[in-house]
Amino acid sequence: MEQRIAVDGEEEPTTTKRSEKRRKRRLLTLPPKIYFHAFSGKAGIIPSILAMCEKGNVSRDNVYFGFAPAIPNYYSPKTPSIMKQIGLRQLVLETDLEDASNGWEDLKRGVEGLAMALDMDVEDVAEQTYENAERLYLL
Repeated sequence: MEQRIAVDGEEEPTTTKRSEKRRKRRLLTLPPKIYFHAFSGKAGIIPSILAMCEKGNVSRDNVYFGFAPAIPNYYSPKTPSIMKQIGLRQLVLETDLEDASNGWEDLKRGVEGLAMALDMDVEDVAEQTYENAERLYLL
């Protein structure tokens, strides 16, 4: 129930319209795209993450998840099912190597790992993750 106070004989909400607008803007303002780097959450959290993003006016198509072969959770038995639940269109390749000279090989391992987890052809995964990166980074 909204509390009201009398101002010059008229009832008015205790919050001003301007402060209410600011509060709503703070609650609903998220970046236009969201990227979960080195995602290591459980499969059950993904629907909640996507719902939260949509509540903040971020389309599911603009929510991305990354998995890096350099991170131990990449090799967890649960990771392939999480990748499948997310879907290839929302996955991006990443490396977390301290030595960038091995980055290309790590990206290849990433493509191969995604292809194996999703039971897809390596070339198809490479092409789609390239397109995903273009959408994410506006390349």
